[in-house]
Amino acid sequence: MEWGLLGGERLGGTRRVRTLGMGATVRFFNEQAVPGLGGVWFGRQVVLALLGIHIGESLRADGRGSANILAANAVEAFAVWSTLTRNKWSRDPRLPGYLKLQLYSKREDPTFKHAGSRAFYVSQPMRIGTRDALPMLGLVSATNRRFNSYALTERGVALLEATCPRARTALLPWAKGGSLPVRRKAILEELDPTRPLSDSAREILREAFISGPEPERSRRREALAFVEELGPGGHTSWDEQPAGIIDATHWADMRAGAVFASVMEAAAGEEAGGSVLRRIEARMGSAGIRKLALSDAVEVALIPAIDRLRERAGAFLFTGHDPSPGRAASQFCTDCVEADDQLLISRLVARDGRILRLIDSSILAGSAFEGQPLSEPDLDDTAVAILDESLDEPPEEGIPPLPESISRRIHNLATLAPDLRAATGDVEGL
Repeated sequence: MEWGLLGGERLGGTRRVRTLGMGATVRFFNEQAVPGLGGVWFGRQVVLALLGIHIGESLRADGRGSANILAANAVEAFAVWSTLTRNKWSRDPRLPGYLKLQLYSKREDPTFKHAGSRAFYVSQPMRIGTRDALPMLGLVSATNRRFNSYALTERGVALLEATCPRARTALLPWAKGGSLPVRRKAILEELDPTRPLSDSAREILREAFISGPEPERSRRREALAFVEELGPGGHTSWDEQPAGIIDATHWADMRAGAVFASVMEAAAGEEAGGSVLRRIEARMGSAGIRKLALSDAVEVALIPAIDRLRERAGAFLFTGHDPSPGRAASQFCTDCVEADDQLLISRLVARDGRILRLIDSSILAGSAFEGQPLSEPDLDDTAVAILDESLDEPPEEGIPPLPESISRRIHNLATLAPDLRAATGDVEGL
């Protein structure tokens, strides 16, 4: 999950994502906050992805034609499964798939092919969050954003050598259909996602993070300085620029992104009270209907949500700060301050098109329609575990308070920071 992408719900094994055609704009604001970080929030998330690419490259060199994605999924799945097994199934946010992996009751290791399948592990592995970060960090060379096209660089090889030199060698026979060594404690420790990085690995990763071309490099350095200087009380005021953020435009862009995220949340999110589109969907679900006349969509219960959306959209427009390409954020917010309730709703539903659709003058249930009530049912431990099956965000515990609606990348960076902290001081200094 990233800032402004409204995908907290799931349909079957996949997320329901309401971007309202603003996915590129949301990505733009995330890039302004911490360029290139993507969904990375701890060091071994990066290491496991690199190890998968290394194995994929080795298999292709051997004429076996394995794709990076398959290899990385298998490596990550085995790392998580083996760690959960060794830790007697003690849960940790860095170990997704807790419930699903328990279904594998066999004592022997899963095969490489089985470990890489969706039947064994989660459908949204942690590898997905590394797609943007690996090229940005200079750990892979890439001609496009396709994970299968990535190839390790010297820096990527150096990071693997600093973190999992034994596993690099030991997993290759397994990937070719063989077995893992019987004596493997050191190998499993190298694969354990919950273990901190070594001093040498942290130095490599930090140098990679604060390197690169401008202005992205400066923004990453400033964002890191910001989270590293946070005390227990954090920093919650948007009106006070923190010392670590030197560039006023950087802070202004982050603030604009936060206000825009709040607009998106009011339009289609899951906040308390219900967003405009979520309330319409819940109403249709409660009534057991899959079609609602646009003229009947506006009801008394929906007015507070519409008013909240207009207020937030107006606040964004009032700032006059919209760095997004083509001022796309302002165009969306202009739609959201429309005085005619029916016209405002029609514009939102037309932008949705997947969960709710606009056909002529009617709102129809789309392919991802669920229509669940706004009040959540009581969940037992098993149900909660299912909802957490593809956990891909850092835990909030331990993160000092931050400004409202700040980019999820700042949260990610706050949890990643310990894995960027060199033991002998900064590589270049901040």
